[in-house]
Amino acid sequence: MNDALTTAHQAEVIFVNHSGGKDSQAMLAYIMRQGFKGRVVIVHSDLGEMEWEPMHGFITANGYGCEVHVVKPAQDFFELCRRFNRLPSGMARFCTSELKTAPIARFIKAYMKAHGFTRAINAIGIRAEESPSRAKKNPFTLSAKLSTKRDGVQVWEWFPIFNYTLGDVWFEIKKAGQQPHEIYSKGFSRLSCVFCVFGRVEEHRMAKEMRPELFAKLAKLERDLGKTIRLKQVNGVKLPKYLDETFC
Repeated sequence: MNDALTTAHQAEVIFVNHSGGKDSQAMLAYIMRQGFKGRVVIVHSDLGEMEWEPMHGFITANGYGCEVHVVKPAQDFFELCRRFNRLPSGMARFCTSELKTAPIARFIKAYMKAHGFTRAINAIGIRAEESPSRAKKNPFTLSAKLSTKRDGVQVWEWFPIFNYTLGDVWFEIKKAGQQPHEIYSKGFSRLSCVFCVFGRVEEHRMAKEMRPELFAKLAKLERDLGKTIRLKQVNGVKLPKYLDETFC
C-alpha cells in the first residue's frame, strides 16, 4: 500500500472507475482522505438499459466536485449477447470487459494524450473478500494495456480498498457523510447490471417488478439465443433456466 500511495502522489492524474456502487463510492472516499482531490478524474461507463437510475446524478452529487466523465461502450448489452451468441456467466463475463473496462481504457488513453500526461493511476474498487479469484490479484501493478514504452506513458492499476471488508466499505461511506445508492435500501446486495449474472433469485424477482419492460426484453433474448443467465441442475447436469420459466 505504501508503494501505491507514493506512486499515486507522483501521478499527474488519478482515474477513478465509478459504477455508482458501494465499493466505488467507498474507494473514492478513501482516495479523497489521502489528499488527491485536485488530480482525481471520475470515469463512469454507462450500461444503457441495464443501468440502475438515477446514476449519473448520484455519482456527481457524491463526487467531491471532481470531474465526472461518462463513457459509452461500442455495443450495448443486448448487442453484445447477440454478437457472442450467449449471455455472460460467472466464468465468462464479457459484460465487464466490453461494457466497462474497454470504454474506460479508451477514455484514459485519449485523456492522457490530450493533456500530455505520462504518469497516471487507474483506480478500481476491487476487494479480495469478494471472491477467491479476486483475492489472488495483485492490488498494484503497471498496466500493460495502458502503458506505452514508446511514449514513456506509465499507468498503474491500483485497488485502493483491496483489503476492505464489507463492513469497512459501509463505514467508509458513512464516515464520508454520504448515503449509498437507493437500490441497496430496496434489498439488493450489489449495484451492477439490473439483471446481473451474480444476482440472487430474489433480486431478479425484484428487478422484474421494478423494470418489467427490461425483463421482457431479456427473457425474449434468452429464448432467441437458447442461453440463460441462470442455470438449474437436473441429475447433476447443468441446464438453462429461463427467466420466464422462473418468474412467470
